[in-house]
Amino acid sequence: MDASMFEEKEVAYLEQSFTQHGISSFGRADVANASPLYSWLAQQAALDQEILRLVLHANTRPQRPHMLFAAVQYLLFSGIQDELLEFYPNLTTNARPREEAYPYFRAFCLRHANEIIRLVTTYGVQNNEVGRCADLLLAFDRVARLGGGNPLAMIELGPSAGLNMLWDRYGYDYGERGYIGDRESPVQLYCEPRSDIFPPLPKTIPVVSWRMGIDLNPIDVHDERAVRWLRALIWPEHRDRAQRIEAAITMARQHPLSIVTGDAVDRLPEVLAQVPDETTVCIYHSYAMNQTPLPVRMRIFEQIADFAQTRVLFRVSEEWYAGMSQAELELFWYCGSEIRREKLAECESHGRWIKFTHSS
Repeated sequence: MDASMFEEKEVAYLEQSFTQHGISSFGRADVANASPLYSWLAQQAALDQEILRLVLHANTRPQRPHMLFAAVQYLLFSGIQDELLEFYPNLTTNARPREEAYPYFRAFCLRHANEIIRLVTTYGVQNNEVGRCADLLLAFDRVARLGGGNPLAMIELGPSAGLNMLWDRYGYDYGERGYIGDRESPVQLYCEPRSDIFPPLPKTIPVVSWRMGIDLNPIDVHDERAVRWLRALIWPEHRDRAQRIEAAITMARQHPLSIVTGDAVDRLPEVLAQVPDETTVCIYHSYAMNQTPLPVRMRIFEQIADFAQTRVLFRVSEEWYAGMSQAELELFWYCGSEIRREKLAECESHGRWIKFTHSS
């Protein structure tokens, strides 16, 4: 396929992708998880090939609408003064009507086309959504119980800046179901249980004695430009998420994390070899494997199964794969040649609610 045919095919894909994201991703029925501004802009951009071509070669193909909007917001965060700022509810007191925004958005993108192309080909969708820890914690507690109460050795695949690696230092409010964690922590998470099934909360957070992450391009929380990209990935209307990530970044700067740079296919065996004895091994990932090509993903899972021939381990997955109606929280228990799978719950993508389907 020559370059012109490739571009024609990709632009057609982008038109569909921006339309779909505008209606379903940014325009969700769940108002708390919607972005009215992005929903409107995405539907307008779907009709504008000049704008679509700015993200033609973005690093993350299925998430290119997110990449474009993050790149624009990154530039707005950098101090650029532009009339477009007046449409962002997080950047102005009284935002102008979103229906008037597209001409200003378009003009801004074309003026800063080179910077946008650089950003979308440098970064990925590495949104370190701390709210998902409220889902993961409940799975980690089950792992701790299945592991006989030994301290946990945690390995996160695709941790981005590692904010979710500090899950045991946060506070968790499940409404009528109870509270667990550190009430003095600057990171306080609320998650609404949406089913009659809900596991009893433990009296204390499981003990973590060792932790490490593996990421192709980890974000350094001390690098202000990289942190700005994390902030830019949060939708303008989501002030609660913006506040959470600021608190989590502050904590990550106070608690240095070990994150190995590289492909998990290459680095996972050496990381697993470092796990201390007398610990329960828990590998986990959230919204990372769904961005990983299927052959690579399967190779990672094969490596985990190979390691399980010598040591019992667990894998916690919170992912929204293609074809799923909702993100799912799953637990995999590897014991020799046997792999047990439990679908624990369905989850809102930012951790706002959880619907358990398994009560063990």
